[in-house]
Amino acid sequence: LSSNSTASLSNLNLTSNADGANAIFSTGKNSTVTADHIKIHTKNNSSRGLDSTYGGTIQASNVDITTEGAHCAALATDRGEGNVIVKDARIATSGDGSPCVYSTGNIQLTNGQGEATGSEIAVVEGKNSITLQKVDLTGYKKHGIMLYQSFSGDASVGQATFSAKDSKLTNKSDGPMFYITNTKATATLENTQLVQNGDTLVNVTSGQWGKTDKNGGNFTLNATNQTLKGKILANNISQVTLNLKDHAVWTGSLNEDYAADQANISLTRQAAWNVTSDSYVTTITDETKDFSNIIGNGHTVYYSKADNPSLQGKTFNLRNGGKLAAK
Repeated sequence: LSSNSTASLSNLNLTSNADGANAIFSTGKNSTVTADHIKIHTKNNSSRGLDSTYGGTIQASNVDITTEGAHCAALATDRGEGNVIVKDARIATSGDGSPCVYSTGNIQLTNGQGEATGSEIAVVEGKNSITLQKVDLTGYKKHGIMLYQSFSGDASVGQATFSAKDSKLTNKSDGPMFYITNTKATATLENTQLVQNGDTLVNVTSGQWGKTDKNGGNFTLNATNQTLKGKILANNISQVTLNLKDHAVWTGSLNEDYAADQANISLTRQAAWNVTSDSYVTTITDETKDFSNIIGNGHTVYYSKADNPSLQGKTFNLRNGGKLAAK
């Protein structure tokens, strides 16, 4: 434990077998822990691997983390935010609510492999962030990535941010790859392989947190040099935006149940959308102007005439059958 202090740790085995027994814990804005070549094994509940609170910082490299209890993320921040910066990690968690990464602060992981057999891959709560690069992480329960706000006091209200580059994320659950509720959130993907069992890429909706009828989400997904597959859904008090940038290809439907408060999409000239079902968009922008990078496959993409005045209510034929039409 470092409380507004400094600690340097190397070549250690750390084991705990009690509730609330984090292996390495940094708390306070003047607290900094550096750790290298650390092997961690915690066995009871609320016993995280690396955990920072109230502005504390942990910088770690070459860590091997195993946790068994509930609420035991391998890399975590908690109340009052914190910073956890890790290079070269091996992660194994098995308890309920124990993702590989849980952020109520700012967590960066570069070069890591991990599995969360009792939880999601990663979770961001409130106006906080997770940044992944060159990782291979797998989650088994509920969703792939969850971005939310619980109002428990652990995380300030604001935009949740998630990014992954040159990575592989595997969602073994039947839930969506991205689940967003009761918050504003942004995810940015680049050259990252997404593997999932279910057919839903994104679900922005109301869950158990927040006030009824005010607990939807507002989510923006940015993709560059990226392959995406699956439905993108939002409920009637939620908004979703998909920005397909250069060399991004998405195969799926947008707002196919016509339920979203808003469903928006943009494509650069070097992006593509393979439509898998009739879709309903609020706004659509495309650098090609003739929408030749949208492959209709016999389906119709309906756009809001009022929200797209430049399209003048026109109907556009799409490649491989189908059309873009005003509604």
